[in-house]
Amino acid sequence: MSRRFFTTERLATAVPLFAILVAPLGVAGQNIGLGIALLAFIILTIQDKARSLKSTLASPTAQQYLLLWGLIIIPITLATISRGDTTEASRFFWGYIFAVTMGIAGMSLRSFSVNRQRLLNVSAGILGLMGLIALSQIICGWKIAGSQILPQVPRAQGFYSHPLTFAYATLVLMPWSLARPMGKPREWQSWVLAASTLVIVVASQSVTVITLTALTMAVLAIRLLPGKKLLIFFLIGTGVLVTVVSTPNSISAKLKAVLSGQRGDHETDYADDRMAFWHANWEMFKDAPVTGHGSGLDTSDRKPYYEKIGLGNIKRMYESHNMFLQYAVEGGLVAPLALFAFLAWWSVRLWKFLPTRKWHRLALVATPVVVALGGLTQNSMQDSEVRYMVLLFCGFGLWFTRDNSPDKNS
Repeated sequence: MSRRFFTTERLATAVPLFAILVAPLGVAGQNIGLGIALLAFIILTIQDKARSLKSTLASPTAQQYLLLWGLIIIPITLATISRGDTTEASRFFWGYIFAVTMGIAGMSLRSFSVNRQRLLNVSAGILGLMGLIALSQIICGWKIAGSQILPQVPRAQGFYSHPLTFAYATLVLMPWSLARPMGKPREWQSWVLAASTLVIVVASQSVTVITLTALTMAVLAIRLLPGKKLLIFFLIGTGVLVTVVSTPNSISAKLKAVLSGQRGDHETDYADDRMAFWHANWEMFKDAPVTGHGSGLDTSDRKPYYEKIGLGNIKRMYESHNMFLQYAVEGGLVAPLALFAFLAWWSVRLWKFLPTRKWHRLALVATPVVVALGGLTQNSMQDSEVRYMVLLFCGFGLWFTRDNSPDKNS
């Protein structure tokens, strides 16, 4: 009975399925789901006598992937140990390694038959549900905190701890979700994915994420749509943009506040307080450019550097709000260079080895690009939920590179 239940296809499908199912949840839920996914992968590997895993680990792709992540993880771990915080060093190291396994699992799935239609249907269903939740949150203003449903300002954050976490996690899947109806317009899943993504992006009210989404949509449309459809797309897009900007609504109000520098939480003389965060954290990086300061830094660690630039009395002595600068602060120069190299490697790797299907290639190659651009104004990769989505999509991309012909169910 157990042998018939734990078939190779079921186990291989269970690995990405459980990883997808927990993607909308917080850190604890994602860790539990990923643990179940990896358990299925371990059983699959045992049944396969580790042939696929050995082949994966021997491949240049896997070795490059592990090397680049090692150059991110090891310097920051060592810096944290040097600071004397072994508990934080252990949390950081094992937390990152746990998520990095998704890339190796994705590459190992190349040797197995997987029910991709089921994965697509589940993905569309989950994202559709999250789109409805985002819509209700911007209309009614609610959030989940622990086991309670509490009121908050009308802004979508799903089941995550902060609206920006929700926005940047959605940004990772945005190129694929928006490209799919341009490549496969007759499938209902394509429209559910695209509509839900747009609802989440708009309801998150992140100006950066909304801007990157609009630019990505425009690029995808230019590359994928024929002349008449392209004209219709831009006419509709222009109409929506003009309507949103010119009418009173929460999005236009947020945009005007950001552009004018008159945000309610503005504390410094900088045009945007992010510049103050960059300045203070740059001073912090300069203090340890090789070794870094380690992970788990708090306000007391940053305060001397805010005082150094004359901002010792502000309330928000934040992290850098730039994922490259934040990795530099935590791990010295090697860590951000390795992160940039990883994103560039990921994009080039998919461009060279994905199937010839145009929409799929463009979407998956665009993912590391938007992650890099979005990370210029937020510590996106330092957020566990966002990093989970990045590595989940990276794992899927590396899995797809095995094909030499289009797959009808992707």
